[in-house]
Amino acid sequence: MFVLLKSLLYFLGILPYRIRVKIVRFLTKKLIDYYADLKITGLENIPEETVIFVCNHLSNADGIIFRDILAHRHVVFMAGVKLQGEYLTNLVLETIDHISIHPNQPDRKALKEAIEASRGGKDIFIFPEGTRSRTGKMIEGRSGVLLIAKQAGVPLVPVGIWGSEKLLPIQSGKMDQEWFQKAQVNVVFGQPFTLTELDEEKAIESLMKRIARLLPEDYRGIYL
Repeated sequence: MFVLLKSLLYFLGILPYRIRVKIVRFLTKKLIDYYADLKITGLENIPEETVIFVCNHLSNADGIIFRDILAHRHVVFMAGVKLQGEYLTNLVLETIDHISIHPNQPDRKALKEAIEASRGGKDIFIFPEGTRSRTGKMIEGRSGVLLIAKQAGVPLVPVGIWGSEKLLPIQSGKMDQEWFQKAQVNVVFGQPFTLTELDEEKAIESLMKRIARLLPEDYRGIYL
C-alpha cells in the first residue's frame, strides 16, 4: 500500500494543476481519516471574526489536519519555503492556501503578505516555532507573529496539537521518505486573546505559554 500510494502521488505530478490539486486533497484527507484517530475540542472558542491561529508544530501532517478541520473558514497558512523543495511535500502544499516564508530570517515580504491577507478578512495560521520539534517538546517561538498581529489588529487563537509526531514521524534525510502510521491525534483550540493581554516585555514567551497550557506537560518543553 505504501509503495502503491507513493507511486500514485508521483504520477499525479503530470496532471493539470486543478485536477492534481483536487485529487491530492482527496487522497490526503482519506489518509488522515484512515491513519488518525482525531480528537478535537474547543472549536466553540473560535470567534466568527478574522483571527490568527498560533500552534505548536510536530509533523508535516499538521498542515493537512488543520486544512481540513478549518475548511469552513478561509485560512492562509505560513509555510516554510523548504516544503517546496521536495516533490511530495510540494504536491500537498498545493492543496493548502499558503504564504511561503523563510523561517530563520526576517522575511518582510512574507510578513507583509500575511498582514494584507488578514486585513482582507482571511485567517492566518502560524507555527511560531518556525519548524517541527524533533523531540515533541515545544521549542522557542519566533516574534514575527507579534508583528503580524499588531499590524492586522485581530485576536489570536492558541491551538495545541499532540500525537501528530506519531502519525507522520520525522525521518532523517528527505521529507519525501516520511509516511503515515496509525496514531491518536489530539487538537485543542483555546480561548482567543489580544496582544494587550500579553506581558509586554515577554510577549512571545507569554504567547507561547498560552499554547503550552493546552498541551500535556510532556509536550511543553521550555514553556513548562
